Amino acid sequence: MTTEVSGREPTPRTEPGPEKETGGREEPATGTQSMPEEESGGEAARSAEEEPARGAEAASTATPAAAPDAAGEAAQPLGPAGQRPVWPAALLVAALLFCAISGWIYWRADTDDDLAYSRARDRALAAGRAHLATLNSVDAAHVEADLREWRRAATGPLRDELRRSEKKSAKTLRERGGTVRAEVTDAALTGLDDTAGTATLIATLRIRTATRSGTPATDRKRMRAGLERTEQGWKLTSVTPVAVGEES
Repeated sequence: MTTEVSGREPTPRTEPGPEKETGGREEPATGTQSMPEEESGGEAARSAEEEPARGAEAASTATPAAAPDAAGEAAQPLGPAGQRPVWPAALLVAALLFCAISGWIYWRADTDDDLAYSRARDRALAAGRAHLATLNSVDAAHVEADLREWRRAATGPLRDELRRSEKKSAKTLRERGGTVRAEVTDAALTGLDDTAGTATLIATLRIRTATRSGTPATDRKRMRAGLERTEQGWKLTSVTPVAVGEES
């Protein structure tokens, strides 16, 4: 028997679909968890592959910047075994060294000349002072010894003159007796030729005289002397008195 229900629409029936199996392991979940490890391993591999590429890219980028220097280096001539010649720098160093050595030699020579001149002047002055004092000093008790000292202080014409007059001078000094002592109080060279070995000197002497019968006396004299350098040193070649007020 069929029952009709008025006013209601028939409800459609829903067919049940196939049910999902829940048993066993869920493979999708396991696969999803392992994906990051695989992806990280792939990224590391890709990074390793990209490193040489980056190095090559950097090298290709740096090559154009270094190209001008390389071109400039290639333009310079190379010496043996691919080395650049160093002769320009060597020539510069040699020139500077030559100038320095030449300047030093010139300075040293000039300094040596000055030192040699100063030494000759000092020696001539010292010898002139000593010899003038010797030639103006005598002791009647030692006439022969003093006259020998006179000859030793002189050379050239003055020595010859002293030798010729030695006997007469000795006789006069013995008869007069007493002593004469001279002291140079001031002296200076008025000329010096170090090359020729000659000099002139002017000096002031204080002379003390003591005779047998007379009282001691002191006198001052100015003398000009000529000097000559010998193997034994500077010696007197001439002695002349200088008038008061005469400068040269």
